[in-house]
Amino acid sequence: MDPIEFERIWKSYDQKMEDMLAINTELAIDLTRQKLRRQMNRLVVPKWTAIGIGVPYALLLIAITTIAAKAKAYFVAIGFGAIALVTIALLLGYCYQLYLIDRVKNDEDVLSTQKQLSNLRLSSFNCIKLGVLQLPFWSVCWVSLDAIKDNPFVYGGIHGLIFLLLAYMAYWLYHKVSVKNKVSKVRDFFLSGNEWEPILKAAALLEQLKEYEK
Repeated sequence: MDPIEFERIWKSYDQKMEDMLAINTELAIDLTRQKLRRQMNRLVVPKWTAIGIGVPYALLLIAITTIAAKAKAYFVAIGFGAIALVTIALLLGYCYQLYLIDRVKNDEDVLSTQKQLSNLRLSSFNCIKLGVLQLPFWSVCWVSLDAIKDNPFVYGGIHGLIFLLLAYMAYWLYHKVSVKNKVSKVRDFFLSGNEWEPILKAAALLEQLKEYEK
């Protein structure tokens, strides 16, 4: 075999190897994207379940607030009204997260997908932080204005103390679940299970996609 023929065979073999590697890489990318979509699909049902429960719950809170306001039970109206506002904000947050989940599933660009996943993670943090803000208002829901007028020091003092304790607890939890707090058992407790694990797995899969597409 002359050198020219040997070089031609070698180049042909080298080209076949490159084509095979390209096919394997493409298959790996497709498989990784399928895994990514499966992880995102795991988040859809919990979000829709929360919305399905949250909408009638919010309507009930609004109804109680309206009735309390008409009955001049102002503390009850303020307490349930604040909880209703938080619940509505959480529902909007879940709707936004469903939009981000769809973007992550269908966006072909890795950097764009990473950005949407980062927004989804941040939204999850914010929903937890928003949820704990309603805690002190539960103590307001049951306060009677007439009882405060009759016994401001004992009745009012006890409920004021309960409100302050719950407010401090909400403040403490709010900062514990903050994204800036890198080490927090409290945050790990809230950010676990079916609504958080898929996000972590999706982030790892995106890192694999970045390596494949280099």
